[in-house]
Amino acid sequence: MKTYRNRYGFMIMDKTMQEIFDDFENKSIQVEEAKKVLDSATLPDLKDKDYISAEEADAHLIAAMERERAEKILEDLSAEWGEIQDVLVGKLCKINTKVMVKDKRDGSDVLIHCEGGYIIIEEAEK
Repeated sequence: MKTYRNRYGFMIMDKTMQEIFDDFENKSIQVEEAKKVLDSATLPDLKDKDYISAEEADAHLIAAMERERAEKILEDLSAEWGEIQDVLVGKLCKINTKVMVKDKRDGSDVLIHCEGGYIIIEEAEK
C-alpha cells in the first residue's frame, strides 16, 4: 500500500479503508486454504520399513516436493497477509476509532478498529 504526494505536497492514499479490509479478508481466506492444502499433504513415515520399491520412492519424493511447495506458498501468503495487516493496523491506530466496512463474504457490516496493535473485527449493530 503506497502513498504519494500530489503536486501540492499533500499525501494521497492509493487504497481506501474498504479496499485494504477487502485485501485483508481475501488474503486471510487464501492463507486458510493454503493451511488446508499443507495439512492434507502428509508424508508416510518410512523409518520402520526395511525397503520400498522404486515406484514408492518416486511417489514419496513427489509428495515431499508437493509438501515443500505447499509450505512455500503458505509462507509467501502469510508474509503478504502480514504486510496488509501492518498497513491496516497502522491506519486504524491513526484513526483511533471504529470504522464500519462491508464484509464482502456475507455482505454484512462490520466494525474494525485497532486495539493494542491488533485488528479487532466486530459485528455492527443493526
